[in-house]
Amino acid sequence: MSKTDSQAAVAMPQKQHCGKIMLVDDDPVFRTITRNYLEAIGHEVVEASDGLEALKMLSDAEPDLVLCDLAMPLLTGMEFTEEIRVEYPSLPVIVISATGEMAEVAKALRMGVKDFLTKPLSDYRHLGEAIEEVLEDNSSSCEQSDFVSRWFRLDDSELDETQEEQELHWHLQHLQQNPNAARELLTALLPEKDSAIGAWRSSYRLLQSASSLPLVFDYTWLMSGQIAFYLVDASSSEKGGVASTLLVRAMFDDYIRRLHHNSVDLKDLARNVEKGMHCAKGAFPVEAVFGGIDLSEGTLSILPAGLDCRWENAEAHYNVAGANKLGENCLSNFMTKDLPLLNSGKLTLNRLGASSFSWEIRLVST
Repeated sequence: MSKTDSQAAVAMPQKQHCGKIMLVDDDPVFRTITRNYLEAIGHEVVEASDGLEALKMLSDAEPDLVLCDLAMPLLTGMEFTEEIRVEYPSLPVIVISATGEMAEVAKALRMGVKDFLTKPLSDYRHLGEAIEEVLEDNSSSCEQSDFVSRWFRLDDSELDETQEEQELHWHLQHLQQNPNAARELLTALLPEKDSAIGAWRSSYRLLQSASSLPLVFDYTWLMSGQIAFYLVDASSSEKGGVASTLLVRAMFDDYIRRLHHNSVDLKDLARNVEKGMHCAKGAFPVEAVFGGIDLSEGTLSILPAGLDCRWENAEAHYNVAGANKLGENCLSNFMTKDLPLLNSGKLTLNRLGASSFSWEIRLVST
């Protein structure tokens, strides 16, 4: 019996949360070993050899969770995950892949995967724990989601040195100890610099120092006619800037998914993020800002959380003070509401010697 086979056969305690797992991988040996392990700990397993076959099976199989590889024929794991996000937004996905590239990790996270494990699986117990965390997620008192619970419930005291080396190289401990890897991952999570919806155009520019953790920005267009966005200064917390920034991103994405294209409530969004920070291990207060633009009304609202910023249009400019950090009751900060957008507006932020950010929203004549 091979080392991998013997690890897969390690006796495990009966899981409290068992379910139906869809295993999608073009390697039949990996599928067999993984299936044997999953069934041994109480899960039901259905298999697919590629993403296209898996998509055809989903409606009938009704799995509770999907495990998939990235490098597959016909339909790659990334394409498969993107299809799931559109057609089955509540179905959790864990990626298992041999890739170690930060860009691939970041892309998978942007697709909303719950966790990302690297091949070969040196210890199948890590897979069992990841599955348990995801299936337990709905009953979590902290209501955490995505990869949040997996990352922030990691108890370093339970890992020996060998296991630490075998953990995902992009987990928090590694990122905190390797600022270059952290910077690469956070930068890869930034959205496209230019986008559009209808007659509105979005364009941002971000210049950053190569010696510090980056300013992280993300936004999303909503069918309600809004744009929701946030900015986080990952360098504003020496202890947990990486962890906190990744948590903000996960909670923001989860909040947007649960909106179902309704209007964004900035205080409710910030309340959810701060709740996640208080529940999480490794998260610390950071400087941030949340905002929403109502394109139909032509207005902008901003809830500062430690970051000073400036909004300007053709007629005036407005300075917004940062006040309390995110994680330090930013809900008590004054929220600036209904600033005019007119036909264009620009949000700017400067961290002296570290970064310069500008984001322009404009109406393009047709």
